Amino acid sequence: MPRWGGGSGFRLGRVRADEPVGEKRLAITDRRMLAWFYRKLGPHWLRLLVALLAMLGATAAGLGIPLVLRDIFDRVIMAGELDPLPGLSLRFLGLTVAAQGLGALRSNLMHLLGQRFVYEARMDCFRHLMTLGMDFYERERSGDIMSRVSNDVDAVETLVVHGTDDIISNALHILGAVGLLFVLDARMALVALAPLPLFVGLLWGFARFVRPVFVRIRRELGEINARLQERIGGMQVIKAFAREEAETAMFEESSRAYYAASCRSIWMWTTFFPMLSLVTSAGLVALVWYGARRAALSTAAATAAVMTPGTVIAFLRYMQDFYRPIGGLARVQHTLNRALAAVARLFELLDTPPSVEDRPGARALTAVRGEVELRRVSFRYDRGGVVLRDVSVHARPGEMVAIVGRSGAGKTTLIKLIARFHDPFEGAVLVDGTDVRDVRQVSLRRHIGMVLQETFLFNATVRENILYARPDATEEEMLRASRGAHAHDFIARLSDGYATIIGERGVRLSGGEKQRIAIARAFLADPRILVLDEATSMVDTEAEQAIQQALAALMRGRTTFVIAHRLSTVRQADRILVIEDGQVVEEDTHERLMAREGRYADMVRRQFAMPEEDGLFPEGIDADMLR
Repeated sequence: MPRWGGGSGFRLGRVRADEPVGEKRLAITDRRMLAWFYRKLGPHWLRLLVALLAMLGATAAGLGIPLVLRDIFDRVIMAGELDPLPGLSLRFLGLTVAAQGLGALRSNLMHLLGQRFVYEARMDCFRHLMTLGMDFYERERSGDIMSRVSNDVDAVETLVVHGTDDIISNALHILGAVGLLFVLDARMALVALAPLPLFVGLLWGFARFVRPVFVRIRRELGEINARLQERIGGMQVIKAFAREEAETAMFEESSRAYYAASCRSIWMWTTFFPMLSLVTSAGLVALVWYGARRAALSTAAATAAVMTPGTVIAFLRYMQDFYRPIGGLARVQHTLNRALAAVARLFELLDTPPSVEDRPGARALTAVRGEVELRRVSFRYDRGGVVLRDVSVHARPGEMVAIVGRSGAGKTTLIKLIARFHDPFEGAVLVDGTDVRDVRQVSLRRHIGMVLQETFLFNATVRENILYARPDATEEEMLRASRGAHAHDFIARLSDGYATIIGERGVRLSGGEKQRIAIARAFLADPRILVLDEATSMVDTEAEQAIQQALAALMRGRTTFVIAHRLSTVRQADRILVIEDGQVVEEDTHERLMAREGRYADMVRRQFAMPEEDGLFPEGIDADMLR
């Protein structure tokens, strides 16, 4: 959306709010999140079971190591006995290898599951995008959609690896360490765990404070991607108006907002985690002081030591196995906040309902004669007023119906309803007497061919672009379509002929060449209903003549709807509709409309107004056009 900025004049600026409006919160424990995990992980239960068993084994092995260290310290070092050392060393080695090996197996399996999650989530998003109506793509920016399907989807692996694996693994270590601490010495355990309430309180506060920051980061990244995609697509316009510096400044504005949000996040966790470490260090100091004092007093009293030096060593190791996983959980919380902010955006996308859906029991549209009727149709877009009001149109099979009118009158909207890109809120669109809402969209559109003003071609070969209409077509059918579109000759002159890569949106071709490839694509589709929307308005006169010949061949025998500003192209139509403010104000042949001296006649004279005495008329227009 355009905006006015200070004294710098008009510019295309950022459309966003500083804070999300109605931002949906999402937690790892939300019912929807848990159901999503269950649905995605269910088919991989065996791999998940192996990973869980490896996790339990690695945890048990890791918790057994401090007990071996205690025995080595008390029974070997303090007692001066070497006989137990070989056996204790082998136990230490075995537990270490088991902990590391099983941990590696667990990590490998969970990361593979994470990648599977990413694959399935990305496919879910793309499949859903394929179901959404054109109103969604007219409303949303393609760069932000791309950010959700690429960057945000990658966060799913974080939820699997850190949201399940790390949380469960760290929780097992914490519970096991606490249990063994109380088994070794209950009083010592209470001293060791004294800082825990403060630790947990800090974690809880941090989690609540940092979530909005990560939401902001994701939103700013989507803004950057949207701006970048749009500017790359409009690079020719940027250079034509010498706007490089202005665009650089605006992109810097987006990048700086993302940079500021990211720096705030970095500052928060780089400040917070050292604070947590300070709390845990204070607890360890208290533990060392208390344990060493009790061990020293027991030794000095020459009693059976209630607290041995080896037990103090084991306590210190278990406290590491306690606070380290809690610190890990804090870091997981940091990571999960970022991931959940991304997944919330994915759910927002997946929650977007298609505006056009097949009805239950909708049938496939098979053979089509080409009769099209719009019966008292009214339509409005989501964010706007009524575009079409009580419009009725009836085209018999094989007829050519031209639609003319000023820009914004509703011409393009009308043909979008025929292809069911949108549904009217009143009235019905019928093909061969059947409401298009009662047939499957895919089957309907297979009988409709479209050649639009702005031709879209893929960054692929000429052959692939033509075959896009019918990938199973033979080479001969493809060549026949190309010749019918008057495209074969110029394609043959390309560097690699039909194997030539034409660049993004066909950038390596002229406007006329792109249009003829689009016509060849429509020829190959062999539709019964044809829509031509300003198909020659963006090409030069020479190219227009070739395209008009191709279109004449394409329209033969098909029901055709033509939208044109150049009224010279619609004179031969069986019927001409004049639309103003969303209503059909005139309908008839060219000759009869000219004889009425109404709106159409006025449009023709205005478009071709020039001194008749000079005998000068636009090329291809005779004086009878104005009578």
